[in-house]
Amino acid sequence: MQREMRDKRVVFFSTPAYGHLQAVYPVLARLVRAGVRVDWHCTEAYRELVTKTGAHFHSYCVDFSRYPLDRLTADFFSLYRGLLTLNRCCYLRYEREIEENPPDLLLYDSMCSFAKNIAKKFGIPSVCLCTTLAYNLPTLIFSNLFWPSLKLIGRHLPQFLKLYRRERHFRKREGLPRCHLLDLFVNAGDKTMVFTPPEFQPFVRSFPRSFVFVGTTIRDRLKPDICYEDCDIYLSLGSIFAARAGKLETLLQSPLFRGKRVIVSAGEAAADLQKRLGRERLTFVRRTEQLSLLKKTRLFVNHGGLNSVYESLYFGIFQLCLPQQEEQKLTALVAERKKFGLYVRDFSGLTAEKVEKRRRAWQTEIQKYRRILRAADGTTHAFREISKLLFSIGYLDGKGIYL
Repeated sequence: MQREMRDKRVVFFSTPAYGHLQAVYPVLARLVRAGVRVDWHCTEAYRELVTKTGAHFHSYCVDFSRYPLDRLTADFFSLYRGLLTLNRCCYLRYEREIEENPPDLLLYDSMCSFAKNIAKKFGIPSVCLCTTLAYNLPTLIFSNLFWPSLKLIGRHLPQFLKLYRRERHFRKREGLPRCHLLDLFVNAGDKTMVFTPPEFQPFVRSFPRSFVFVGTTIRDRLKPDICYEDCDIYLSLGSIFAARAGKLETLLQSPLFRGKRVIVSAGEAAADLQKRLGRERLTFVRRTEQLSLLKKTRLFVNHGGLNSVYESLYFGIFQLCLPQQEEQKLTALVAERKKFGLYVRDFSGLTAEKVEKRRRAWQTEIQKYRRILRAADGTTHAFREISKLLFSIGYLDGKGIYL
């Protein structure tokens, strides 16, 4: 059975951070190719990425520059305050718009609690797109984040109480459910798509059936190879760390990098770092085509971001994870427990010999989890789950919907 899809419309509220968008854009592109109208809300910085999918770009009418999420993530209190403020502003801005022109389905990033609340208020089917590992109480305890989070709240208790009272008053006035700490990061919809295979998710059976662990979208993000020279170590620790030139300089003095051909992805700081620190076998670049470069790399030193960790494993590259924020500690812990990457807590005594010994010892596990990762087609799985909600039966492909 085939149905026309031109009358189907999806609205997607995204978090304006590259790692969050990178994982989901193949799914949105597939919906567009299937004939669904996708209205995608994001900031101007990502207009080109959005329009390349064929989606209709809508610039957020809220000033995200006051709370740049890619920089706040190193400071949990600032992130908490920023997310509360942004979600309040977005709720007030978009509630009326969605009420007047409701979509068939509302998609939103896991940090967009305002979208979940709007969907619930007006009874619109919703899907949360989670581009990190999923969180609940067992995973918080497993990752050792629970008690440090409570201590952090204790240290900033007056500020947290002030924020909480303000949020409670806002939610009561708007007739919204009470706010819980996890609501800022895990906002479950009618379905929640987690872009990780179930074999990688800690305590996967503790999540309700509405959580679907679909796998990654890496195979749909592969591009024609860009020609890179072979390199011993590729270092990319995210924009937050790249801005801290002093810490980066200290890190590069580790014995691990001695005599090695190293490429460092350093964002906006690349030109200055290249001028001050660059040498024959050490190169700083503004950005890379990471999937192409990983094919030429022996070791990947990353920040524990889920995209980077999975992309490294996809090509069977051993990795060292140096988390720069709390969420990345869970990813690094999973990599170490599964033995496809090393969670580095102290870089000072790490040598090339120690890393190579661990890489060889864990080669069986690296290949095992590489096969699992490559077998999971996250784009198709998420696409079919979304289409079930759009049509209640069957699934879409590029031509129509089938039973």
